[in-house]
Amino acid sequence: MAGRRGQSSAIVTSAVELTPEQNERLRAALTKMYGKPVQTNVVIDPSVVGGIKVAVGDDVIDGTIARRLDEARAHLSG
Repeated sequence: MAGRRGQSSAIVTSAVELTPEQNERLRAALTKMYGKPVQTNVVIDPSVVGGIKVAVGDDVIDGTIARRLDEARAHLSG
């Protein structure tokens, strides 16, 4: 639906709810990055521990602590 209105939709996964200010900064950064308005849909998932993961279409930006811990585990075991 967002695509029909000339905007993109982002699924944002976070351990906690974003403040209105954080959500607005994120929307502004994504709008600048994609060149059109981006609507954010926040999903709360405590397993991410901290940070956020943003998916816009096929693009995924994973800045979660869980991802960093997985990378550290892989590095230490391999």
